Amino acid sequence: MNKKLFVIFLSLIGTGTAAIMVSGIKLLSQDLNPFIIAFYRCLFGVIIMLPFMIYNYPEAWKTHNIKLQFVRSAINVYSMISWFTAIGTLQLEKAAAIGFTTPLFTTILAIIFLGEVIRIQRITALIVGFIGILVVIRPGYIPFESGALWLLSAAITFSIVIIIVKKLTEKDSSLTTAFYQMAFMVPPTFFIALFFWESININQFLLFIFVAIAGFITQFSFAQCLKMAETTFIMPIQFTKLIWLSLIGYFFFMEVPDIWTWIGASIIFSSILFIAYREAINKNSLLKTKRVDKIISNY
Repeated sequence: MNKKLFVIFLSLIGTGTAAIMVSGIKLLSQDLNPFIIAFYRCLFGVIIMLPFMIYNYPEAWKTHNIKLQFVRSAINVYSMISWFTAIGTLQLEKAAAIGFTTPLFTTILAIIFLGEVIRIQRITALIVGFIGILVVIRPGYIPFESGALWLLSAAITFSIVIIIVKKLTEKDSSLTTAFYQMAFMVPPTFFIALFFWESININQFLLFIFVAIAGFITQFSFAQCLKMAETTFIMPIQFTKLIWLSLIGYFFFMEVPDIWTWIGASIIFSSILFIAYREAINKNSLLKTKRVDKIISNY
């Protein structure tokens, strides 16, 4: 199979399993508290990844920054619980649209904490992206949904997580980072869940396993695609997540598609795509400069 066709295929699998995972969380939210869902999501995530960790022993168990792994997991506890709270109250397509804002917040944090250079093109793209958020939420025109606020706070805190992951994956493998995230999140989510404890039935048990498998496939597919292709090639395919969630929302949750959500999501995604495109150009320019410097130094 052609490499690009394979990347497209793998990306579609990743966005499809991501939609399945979100839908599973929404189903679980109908009967369970978000704190309990977060605990079981982490627990089953650890169980699913454990065979891969054992197979890759001892390399996969080694981390070069255990403290940063812990900090990242602590922040992600809030992000995950906020996200699960939002999923239970928002339409799936609206949740997907607002979820696209994570790269926007990541860009802002990268500028603040990583010292990345910001130019007028990126500033314009960020402004356009936040206009897209206003189109989706439409404050003042439709009743305010608390789920939108929860999801925005989840996107902001998850952006911090992504910045930390960028630092961790410089030395640690993706499997190591993903495993320690889930493993470190199990104790705090369990402690919080104790205050809202409910026993789960066999259907919920199976659904948690299904969600954990879907989440693992999503992470693996996206990581593999990033290794095989440029971000600018992968990002447009990520928009299919909105299509999958809209279809699932319509057929399984009786959610009527909202044209304004699609318009806002398109605006947000366009700004993200432009930022990714500009980063690719800057990266290529830097590589060319280094090659020229190397050639000059040889003389």
